[in-house]
Amino acid sequence: MNAGDMENSMIVALASDGDGGMPDGHFGHAPCFDLYRVQAGLAEKIATVINPNAGNEHHHAHDHHHHEQGDGHQGHGVGRLLAQHNAQVMVSRAFGQNIVRMRQRFLPVKVSVGTAEQAIALLQVNWDRVRQHWLDGEERKHLVLR
Repeated sequence: MNAGDMENSMIVALASDGDGGMPDGHFGHAPCFDLYRVQAGLAEKIATVINPNAGNEHHHAHDHHHHEQGDGHQGHGVGRLLAQHNAQVMVSRAFGQNIVRMRQRFLPVKVSVGTAEQAIALLQVNWDRVRQHWLDGEERKHLVLR
């Protein structure tokens, strides 16, 4: 990508099972995160980052009961990890209560697809919406793409 493209691109952290699929559980429980540099019409995988908090959840990933508050320790750990890699967008099939805090620093995008390839394609088709939600700053809401 050239310098002009870099201005319009964003770093996307995709909840990953490590094999091209997206786990059903909450973003913070994913075994790893695939990082992509994405813009309209172009996506480049730049890294895979292991989630050190993946084994620390207090309930099973398939348990979708919501608690009054998310696990702040886990949320901060994942937030710091993503910030170290300059991530701006978080993509997952599910998010927990930490989404409220996380969306101050990141744009959470909920998708209903099962693979990284499908999720990236959804982001690209909806790129103008993704960019606009990001530009809403700390007041941003999460985005749902189907």
